[in-house]
Amino acid sequence: MTRQVAIVGGGLAGLTCAKSLVDAGYRVSIYEGLPFLGGRASTYRDQDGDWIEQGLHLFLGTYSEFKKLMQEIGQFPEEVLFWMSEVRLQDPEGPDAVYGSNPFIAPIKTILGFLGQNDYLGLGDKLSLLPLAAPGLKGMKGLEEYDQMTVHEWWARCGGTQAVLKRFLQPFCRAIQFTEVDEFSAYNFLGWLHHVTYDLPHSLLGGYRGARDELIFAPLGRYLIHHGATIQTGVKLTRIDYDPSSNLVTGFHLDNTRQIQADLYVCALPGWNFAPLIPPPLQSTEFFSRIAKLPTAPAISVQLWFDRRVVDTDDFTLIAHSQLPVYQDQATNAYPTSGGSRISATISPAEQYLSWGDEELVALARDNLSAVEPKIKTARIVKSVVLRHPQHLVKPAPGAMTSRPTQATPVPNLFLAGDWTQQDYFGSQEGAVRSGRACAAAILQSNELNR
Repeated sequence: MTRQVAIVGGGLAGLTCAKSLVDAGYRVSIYEGLPFLGGRASTYRDQDGDWIEQGLHLFLGTYSEFKKLMQEIGQFPEEVLFWMSEVRLQDPEGPDAVYGSNPFIAPIKTILGFLGQNDYLGLGDKLSLLPLAAPGLKGMKGLEEYDQMTVHEWWARCGGTQAVLKRFLQPFCRAIQFTEVDEFSAYNFLGWLHHVTYDLPHSLLGGYRGARDELIFAPLGRYLIHHGATIQTGVKLTRIDYDPSSNLVTGFHLDNTRQIQADLYVCALPGWNFAPLIPPPLQSTEFFSRIAKLPTAPAISVQLWFDRRVVDTDDFTLIAHSQLPVYQDQATNAYPTSGGSRISATISPAEQYLSWGDEELVALARDNLSAVEPKIKTARIVKSVVLRHPQHLVKPAPGAMTSRPTQATPVPNLFLAGDWTQQDYFGSQEGAVRSGRACAAAILQSNELNR
């Protein structure tokens, strides 16, 4: 008999899980609280018809499972993505630098970039980067020992220089996981180095050639519907019914009015949204109580449209000594226009800025950008969009990464998916895809065991 699966959460994790299950012959229903698919990676049109992003998302070339997912739904990576062979680093208190990001793709640029530009990082600073490579060669399991140590502590133990800490490590940590180096798990940081080290030929930074809704989520939704899945948006999970005597979930309640029933249930919500819905009899158990204790990191996305071009490249750029550690001009490749720049930027860490008004945040972003891009000082902002995310991912605090739950839970018919669950790519799009695949694999394995 074909089993029915109810999945709550239409982000990358939930949709990937659904695809694996419909491919295996399961009947799947997906419920998403937003009026569109994509979750924290989504894009949507505003009242002006412009595409708005939940935040600036880069694509790392080592995202193997995400690339495989694209190919499976007929969206080939070379058509969806554009690749950058370099990354810019800026400092309002000093010089800029442009480094080649891959010695296989751009060997001369990478080598000369590293040997030169000594005003940004001196020779001694660059030599102090060598300790970065050794832990990266370890397997991910071997790196877990670093989860109780911060990046700041680990770097001090390595004898690393302050210049590297302030001009590279700090903006990197702020940009990718919205967290300071003295709160950022060394396990998480070294995990990224591991992925780059073990797949160096594919270690390029990528950006999307348009809105992710059109490139990823709408095609994925069509694939699922074509294969028998049902999708409902604009409906939120408000309660999970649980029977302690059988240790089984008996239903999901949507919008406090409608109960849905299935054989198997998947929560592909962010962990902080799932935690308040954990049934009371389960809240004190070790597995579920750890979920409620996972720390979260906020983020603020600022998107600015200018009346002229103010940035000369579409590279991802890190800014040291800045409340705005990363930005990209998307007017060339992502959202091509013959007009001015369209800059997507992140304010991070964001805790102290969540209560600021939109105008204050736009002014903060402009001030930080104009400190490294002088053309912005005389340009006019013609449009701005600010999105606050009080909880955007599991904060990579010491101990948090090894505390993340598995996709299978102690309740036999309840499963989890999301980049906050156990997988090797932490809080990322690849992490979400891998968690969705792992969730589906756990369901398939459970079904085999129960036959």
